[in-house]
Amino acid sequence: MIDHSAAQDIQVSMTESRTPRPVRYFVRDDDIGALTPAVTTFVEAFVARGIPVSYQIIPARLSAECADYLLAVERDHPGLIEFGQHGLTHQMMRGAKQLKREFGPEKSLDEQTADIAEGLRLLRARLGQDRDISLFTPPQHKFDRNTLLAAAAAGHRVFSAACYPTPHHRLAYALGRRLGLSSIRHHGISYHGLDRPEARLREISIAIAVDNGRAITCKSGDIPAALARAAARTDTVGLMFHHAVYADAPQELAAIVQRLAEIPPARFHRLGDLAEG
Repeated sequence: MIDHSAAQDIQVSMTESRTPRPVRYFVRDDDIGALTPAVTTFVEAFVARGIPVSYQIIPARLSAECADYLLAVERDHPGLIEFGQHGLTHQMMRGAKQLKREFGPEKSLDEQTADIAEGLRLLRARLGQDRDISLFTPPQHKFDRNTLLAAAAAGHRVFSAACYPTPHHRLAYALGRRLGLSSIRHHGISYHGLDRPEARLREISIAIAVDNGRAITCKSGDIPAALARAAARTDTVGLMFHHAVYADAPQELAAIVQRLAEIPPARFHRLGDLAEG
């Protein structure tokens, strides 16, 4: 239970006006692993429109063919490709149950530190030993304080999860920050646009889930309204995709990209560049 003054603070944080600034956008595509037609279709759709994408790679699933393909696109289209670490395996076993999430209170700090370090080693083995991989995205946006400490210990400087603009999400984030929480169980408390208090990480998180990893949840016709809702709360708006969802919906992907292409290209940035800026 919170006291009356805390409730007032939360209400103010949700309604206070912001100084209008040009909105900046970024696109994040999660779950890169094997080289599939869905990967190439997605990559080429965004490259054709000159929209940069931050690709979050599952290290244990990244094939040599996919790594070579992405590196070739990066060479041919500088500035349109960014690589981030998306856990290690994107799953964990607890007893006989396999979970899609990989981090949270089920794992100790030592376990999470070892997993993230191993994932980074695998990425550099595929993408180049000198590759600067500063961005970490926890699978399913599930994490706890130890995840943040482990990511920072591995050398990551940018953390990306979710910061949804709905009232109940904003209330949970505001309350969690006031109580000094990193997460509620494995559900993260967002510090989007700020340095995390737990470790030296700048958080830049998505506001719009265009799909949930299984189905499209924000179709092309819904994109303008979703962008407007998010821009009313933040001047850095991120959209999350999972390329595999569009394997059977290439026309819808093309329509979504067309909607995004209506935004001036200079408004789109790589996620890591936004954090540094």
